[in-house]
Amino acid sequence: MKRLALFAFVLVFASCQRSHQSEPATLTFARGADSQKLDPADVDDGESIKVLVNISQGLLRFRHGTTEAEPCLATSWTISPDGLTYTFKLREGVRFHDGTPLDAPAAAFSFLRQMDKSNPAHLTEATFAYWSAMFNMITAVEVVDPMTLRLRLREPHAPLLASLCIPAAHLISPKFIDQRHPVGTGPFRFGEWEPNERIVLEANPDYWEGKPKIQRLVFKVVPDSATRLIQLQMGQIQAMDGIDPNDLPIIKHDKALQLLTAPGLNVFYLSFNCQKPPLDNKVLRRAIAAAINKKDIIDDVYRGAAIVARNPLPPFVAGHNDAIPEQLYETTKPWPTVTRPLRLEVMTNPRPYLPNPLRAAEMIKSDLAKIQVPVEIVPNEWGAHLSRTSHGDHEMALMGWVGDNGDADNFLYVLLDKDTATLGSALNICFWMNDAYHDLMVAARRELDPAKRAALYRKSQEIIFDEAPMVPLAHAESLMACRANTDGILFEVDGDILFYKATVK
Repeated sequence: MKRLALFAFVLVFASCQRSHQSEPATLTFARGADSQKLDPADVDDGESIKVLVNISQGLLRFRHGTTEAEPCLATSWTISPDGLTYTFKLREGVRFHDGTPLDAPAAAFSFLRQMDKSNPAHLTEATFAYWSAMFNMITAVEVVDPMTLRLRLREPHAPLLASLCIPAAHLISPKFIDQRHPVGTGPFRFGEWEPNERIVLEANPDYWEGKPKIQRLVFKVVPDSATRLIQLQMGQIQAMDGIDPNDLPIIKHDKALQLLTAPGLNVFYLSFNCQKPPLDNKVLRRAIAAAINKKDIIDDVYRGAAIVARNPLPPFVAGHNDAIPEQLYETTKPWPTVTRPLRLEVMTNPRPYLPNPLRAAEMIKSDLAKIQVPVEIVPNEWGAHLSRTSHGDHEMALMGWVGDNGDADNFLYVLLDKDTATLGSALNICFWMNDAYHDLMVAARRELDPAKRAALYRKSQEIIFDEAPMVPLAHAESLMACRANTDGILFEVDGDILFYKATVK
């Protein structure tokens, strides 16, 4: 009887095991804040991009672990000798999540809706900030034949191929109508969105590279980093970012967890609104920049998981000026007396480039008190922080940037050129308008020789150092953690986290 009972138990156990193994896996990823919207053409925050890169794709993408462009929805491309015409052959057999076939007219839609204000999908509530900042040299989008798309440019633009890898250039279905319900070609399809709770994606069974191993991908909002880590340790979630550097020893010593790292294609900086007195005074800006102890911030806020920033440009990006000192020289000129506290606006949730914003703000306030510059810290929820800074409502603000395409243009032009200082959609939240700097940015964009481009960018960083429209503070190492039984997550140098190869054992 015992042997019969044992045999029956083994059969039941084996049956349960087969059922368990065939059950579609769910991977839950916890982050500090919700997405703002899910329209690839109209996002400029990391939390939205974090979701979108698993839903939508572009003509090109970055080769894993690099910022080199490789084929994606386009299988090949040619560039005319004058650098003004780019022709792309599209991948056969790809469909959007709503069943619409990928062809040249469908691909053209995602570009035309951004550049043509009369297009029905050029939504009035959209800012299309990336189009104006990174694609405004495109003058025409042409359908050459059913599977060939052509872009015509006003002038040569060296960063274009890299820029075509970013979400703003992702292709979405021409039936698109809802910024909260994206329809792309990627490995996961949009499922549901409970604001400030979770976004659920479902595996795309028709994905052109093969169906993902996991069936459901959940982006869960857990504002507190310590809570996220506890949930990871308990197995309630499988992965998280926004790690408090103080918790790195815990993660490294927990055999149930693993730490994933990537180089920091980012910058954390203090922005001055150069249009608002007294911060329109260069001498005051330089005095503030000289007073901030960057090394202390690295040691305290990052626990060493970052490097001091000399420039907005990370040191491994071509064109970085190594001759710029880490700390601005002390100014010898008297600066205006500050008779009231300057408002320092700060996001309340951790960012990939800043794990503890409020602590960093307190340290800066303390440093500035030593030079008799009083500061009032103004905390903002992330969405409000983006809105206030893009509209120029701030005096000073903590902000950061995660690079999109690994090109110097993506930092130096996007963050500081006068073209990107439009109220309401500004990425240049310093609102610094420098014509000499602008001329260098334009020349570098047109220069196709890498060595000559790098020289132009090095010169531009000398102007930034002298004018101090911002204080570059740190380049953070990118960190995330996951359960040891989770494998195949791709953590890219641009900060993207891709789950199409992920497995949960």
